[in-house]
Amino acid sequence: MFPTLYSAGSITVSSFGFFLSLAFLFSIFLVWRLARAWDLNEEKILDLCLLTFFGTLLGARVLFVLLHLNLFADNLLGSFTKIVLLTKYPGLEFWGGILGGSLTLYFFAKRMRKIDFWQVADLAVVGLLGGLILGNIGCLLGGCNIGVRSDLPFAVSMVGFVGKRFPVQALEVIIFTFVLWRIWPMAVKFHFTGKIAALGLIILGSLEFFLEFLRAEKTGGFIFSPIIFSLGIFTFYKFGKRDIRLDFNMIKNFLIGLLTKSSVRGNVRKWFLKSWYNQKVNFVWSLHRIKKKLLLIRRRARVKKLPEHF
Repeated sequence: MFPTLYSAGSITVSSFGFFLSLAFLFSIFLVWRLARAWDLNEEKILDLCLLTFFGTLLGARVLFVLLHLNLFADNLLGSFTKIVLLTKYPGLEFWGGILGGSLTLYFFAKRMRKIDFWQVADLAVVGLLGGLILGNIGCLLGGCNIGVRSDLPFAVSMVGFVGKRFPVQALEVIIFTFVLWRIWPMAVKFHFTGKIAALGLIILGSLEFFLEFLRAEKTGGFIFSPIIFSLGIFTFYKFGKRDIRLDFNMIKNFLIGLLTKSSVRGNVRKWFLKSWYNQKVNFVWSLHRIKKKLLLIRRRARVKKLPEHF
C-alpha cells in the first residue's frame, strides 16, 4: 500500500521499519509499566527487554532466510548484505521470532538472579501483544503477511501482488487491540505467576491457526499454533492448580444443556445482553472522560500566567 514513508537521496525510511521501531518502543513501555506495578527491578527488566527484542529479531530473520534461500542465492557478499539490511531487504518469520525471543528470555532470565522466568513471561506476553498491533500496521503498509485474493469491498491492493487482497494485517490489528484491552486489567491485578503468559499463548495459538486460512503464503501456523495452544493450556493448569477433568465436564454439561434446555439458552442470552450493556456504558464513560480531559487542557492553555499577558 505505502511501503516508503520518507525518501531523500540515499536515505529511505520504510513503513515496516518505522512501525517495527514503534512496536519495540510500545512493547517496552507496556513492560515497564507492569514492572513498576509489580515492584520489579526496572533496570533488569529493561535489559531483558532489549536482549529479548534482539533475540526475537534474530530468530525471525534466521527462519525467514532458511525458508527463502532462493532470495539469497547470489554471491556471498551480496547475500550477507541482504540479510543484514532488514529495512532494505525486509523479511521476518513470525514463528522464528517467537522461538528466538522465548529462548533468549529463558536463557537470560535464568542467568539473572531473583528473576523468575514465568513472571517475566507474563510481562513479555503483554509487550508482545502491543508489538503485534503496531507491527501489523507496518506489514499492512509495507506489503508483508499478505492475505488471500479477495473481492470483498474492503479488500486492498498490495505492492508487488496482482489483484486485491484480504487485509489480514488490519484484522490482526483489531483483534490484538481488543485482546490487549481485555488482558491489561488482568495483568495489573493480582494473579498467579504464569497466568497471563498462559492466556496469551492460548489466545495467540488459536487466533493464528484460524488466521492462517486468510494468508496467501502459509507461515507454519497450522504446525506451530497447536503447539503454542497446547503449551498455554498446560501452563494454565499447571500453575493454576486446576483439574482439567472438572473443567471438561463442566463445559460438556454446559454444551448439552445449551442444546437441550431452553433455560440455559435464556441465561446465555441474558449474559450476552448484560455484557453488551456494560461494555457500551464503559465505552461511553471513557469517551466522556477523554472529552473532559481535552476541555481541561484547552482551558489551561488559555490561562494567562503573567500580568503583561492580560
